[in-house]
Amino acid sequence: MAVWTDFLPNRVYVNSKIRIVLAHTDPEVCKTVRDAVEEADYHLSDVIESCDDLRRLCLETRPDIVISGIKLSDGDAVPVLVEVGHVEPLPAIIITDRDSLADVERSLQDHVMAYLVTPLDADQIKPTIYLVIRRFEQFEQLRHEVEDLKQALTNRKIIERAKGILMGNAEIDEAEAFSILQRKATDQRQKLVKVAAAIVDAHEGKCGK
Repeated sequence: MAVWTDFLPNRVYVNSKIRIVLAHTDPEVCKTVRDAVEEADYHLSDVIESCDDLRRLCLETRPDIVISGIKLSDGDAVPVLVEVGHVEPLPAIIITDRDSLADVERSLQDHVMAYLVTPLDADQIKPTIYLVIRRFEQFEQLRHEVEDLKQALTNRKIIERAKGILMGNAEIDEAEAFSILQRKATDQRQKLVKVAAAIVDAHEGKCGK
């Protein structure tokens, strides 16, 4: 059975563990994340504080996941993550305060992200890592359906919308909603994005949008 790492042949692994880079300037945040990552048996390969190091590590070593604050020692991490994402999509978890969350989401809407809101809840770190891995699996599946990266990002928005509709209607979680989309695509012998678009269109038709 294929796993998400099967689609990433150029990535570097240590002891077959998911390799994580943490970019943050707050020692307490770093300790909380480090403890949670180690408890989950992932590999925290680097802890850095600057945008320059973040850019270099992302482009040169291609970590499996980046966990980053917004403000680093030499500037804003968001443009760096956008830049890296345009070269090659990279799953990332952004640590932000609640007041900044909406702005960060808008800036990174075309990229595969999840969020942790400060003050950090250590119990939320492991499931958030799992969530961003699942989202990236889904994105990689889209990339196998279309060669164009920009089109894959557009398709992802449609699928995220369809998942949200299914989650709201059936009171299910994100993974189950995606499984429903996959089953429908298989049964109907259609691409995932076409099934998702039909769900979105039907929902908006009911809502009169």
